[in-house]
Amino acid sequence: MTALHRLVVALVAAFILAPIVVVVAVSLTDSPIPEFPPRGLTLRWYAHALSEDVFTTSALNSLWLATAATALATPLALAAAYGLVRGRFRGRDAIQTLLLAPLVVPSLVIGLAILLAFSGMGVRDVGARLVGAHVLITFPYMVRTILASLARLDPAVEEAARTLGASALRCFVLVTLPLVRPGVVAGMLFAFIVSFDNVSLSLFLTNARTNTLPIAILNYVEYNFDPSVAAISTMLVAFSLGAALLVERLVGLRRVVGG
Repeated sequence: MTALHRLVVALVAAFILAPIVVVVAVSLTDSPIPEFPPRGLTLRWYAHALSEDVFTTSALNSLWLATAATALATPLALAAAYGLVRGRFRGRDAIQTLLLAPLVVPSLVIGLAILLAFSGMGVRDVGARLVGAHVLITFPYMVRTILASLARLDPAVEEAARTLGASALRCFVLVTLPLVRPGVVAGMLFAFIVSFDNVSLSLFLTNARTNTLPIAILNYVEYNFDPSVAAISTMLVAFSLGAALLVERLVGLRRVVGG
């Protein structure tokens, strides 16, 4: 790598990380309003954020919602990805494009469409509407990562297991699933983060009594201007980073991307 390449990489990294550094610094300021650079350091905004019922309640809502959406999307995505990779049928590429379509369709369009669909079907329960919508937006991320793992799996391994007398189900559970585990776990991580941080879908489907954390943050900054939101954002960044490091340690994200 030449000096110019190193400089470009450093500039790109700085451009990406600079907003995070600013948010972390603002979360530590002792000023009653966000300011950068901070004149003094304190952790009181973290305590203030954790003491606000609106944040803790909405965080729990986002937690159970992301968990439920990921749990429901995982078997669906695994079945879809396996069928697309191992299946031999006409229209396979069209079906794959359709399953991955939510990745390119604007989230606002999806949110409005889901709201209209649920209203037409008479689905009034906020929890059911949120879970259904979040399964829809997390499903493509899981399909994509599992497809990448399955595409690198040599079919001869499965054929050898079948030749030795393993049934199709036994071969899938004992051979295929352990080999694609990095893709499944990485997909679950991506799905959880996408669901937990989603704003556009939740904006259409929540109500005053069932808010997710991103919506609660939006409502809070509408009437308040203090570093509490920066403190929450810093905790979310730390949580996402910790989850990624945990998955890297357990299964290795490099295996998912072929590194």
